[in-house]
Amino acid sequence: MIKILINEEEVVCKNNIKIEEKMLAASSTILNNCYPKSWEEDKDYVSRFYFPEDYSKCKILDVDGEDETLIFCGVVKNTGKISLNPREPHYVDLQILDFKTLLSEGETLNYVITGKTITEAINQVISTISDYGFVLGNINIQNPDDIINAYSTLNKTAYDVFQYIADITQSRWTTRLVDEDSVAIDFIDPTLEEEQSPIEYTKQYFEDNDILDISFNYSTNDYRNKQIMTSEEVYGNIIQSETKIADGYTQTFNTDNKIGTITSITINGTEASFCTKAQQQLGVSADFVYQPGEMVFKSTNTITAGALIVISYYPIVRGREIVINSSEISRINTNTGRKGTISRYENRNDTTSSNELIKIGQSYIKYKGSAEITLKVVSRKNLFNICDIVEFNAPVEDLDTKYMVKSKTIDMYPIANEIFYTYEMSSNFNSEDAINYFDNQRAKNQGNLGEGETISRAIDLENTALIYFYDTNIEEVQVQNPTSLDFALDGVLV
Repeated sequence: MIKILINEEEVVCKNNIKIEEKMLAASSTILNNCYPKSWEEDKDYVSRFYFPEDYSKCKILDVDGEDETLIFCGVVKNTGKISLNPREPHYVDLQILDFKTLLSEGETLNYVITGKTITEAINQVISTISDYGFVLGNINIQNPDDIINAYSTLNKTAYDVFQYIADITQSRWTTRLVDEDSVAIDFIDPTLEEEQSPIEYTKQYFEDNDILDISFNYSTNDYRNKQIMTSEEVYGNIIQSETKIADGYTQTFNTDNKIGTITSITINGTEASFCTKAQQQLGVSADFVYQPGEMVFKSTNTITAGALIVISYYPIVRGREIVINSSEISRINTNTGRKGTISRYENRNDTTSSNELIKIGQSYIKYKGSAEITLKVVSRKNLFNICDIVEFNAPVEDLDTKYMVKSKTIDMYPIANEIFYTYEMSSNFNSEDAINYFDNQRAKNQGNLGEGETISRAIDLENTALIYFYDTNIEEVQVQNPTSLDFALDGVLV
């Protein structure tokens, strides 16, 4: 028996209940013609109105005797179709979203993740949003101890940050209902996950697992075998050295490039001290002061005319990385007799690291670099959960591969006491289904570090970009220095 509670008041609804669970988008359900069960006592559906407040808590339970199993838990998001006809019942249609929606709607973050491992960064974000009921789940990814040197979460939602971490770790992430008060955040690498029992293409398997149907479709809508990643500002890996001659009164000296990090300054061969403006505001004294992102550095005292000032620094340049799957390009070339490159471009200003820019590009190629086979399994049994890895021992060679469950639909028919489960599985483990399109795009386009935030890193990019092929080849191309910088970098945590 299905039991529905809204703010602990039992309600009923007409027809079946369909719950759609997804990896990234908020899971949801629609309750049609909903009203309190207490109305059934006197059958008075006309004189009263029912419309619960938005963000009221909703629970859907499977009741078997005294045992209650929580199937779904979320909040009332939208209401509709409330009749004001005095002769008609005043039912209401309700849209219910699971608590994952709060990852995009909740408070935005305002700090810099600096010098932390991937695991520590995930923990830091979860601790920030723990008041929303989110807890740390399973982390099963490659290289969880890799360091995020500096990443700004300023004005980004928790969803944005989790998606960025998934991109740079080439992993997948999702949420998992623990109980009515807790939702776990899971990060997985599908290649590391333990597989579920395989799907067998036999009559016996269909019978044993109440399989009603299995179908598939083949899509290349989001396919690419070449991914171009750009960023407006990244730190160069080659130290730039410039010599300036003091004129005896000027204390401001221009540089040829925007300064990222100064490594040394000498006056007539003698080492001089230096600090950022933010460090100076905190009380640090130095011979020279600079603002990361500017093409200038300043001396705090007048320097004798004719003195030679040599500054060495890592400049900020425009980044460009290309990731290529050569075997896929060759395959399409052979099939078509034409050039086999299928290319996509994306500008990512949410990173200043060329290494992370490469990883994001590799993540796209990893999960979108092959055609997606979507396997659809319909059963009366609850066989799989979101993110499960399942192999299909298929009768067709092209279908005989591993799949990841990326969506799960539960169709419940309370009157008939029937439940049907529909699973959608992806052969390339692609889970791209943004919880909020505008949030997702904003995070990608928004600059990583702004004035007053921390950065102290040097990464491997100068006036050339390494093109990382997905197999073994590496090419080097020339890129231009940026012509403008919309924000400055400095050394203070927000």
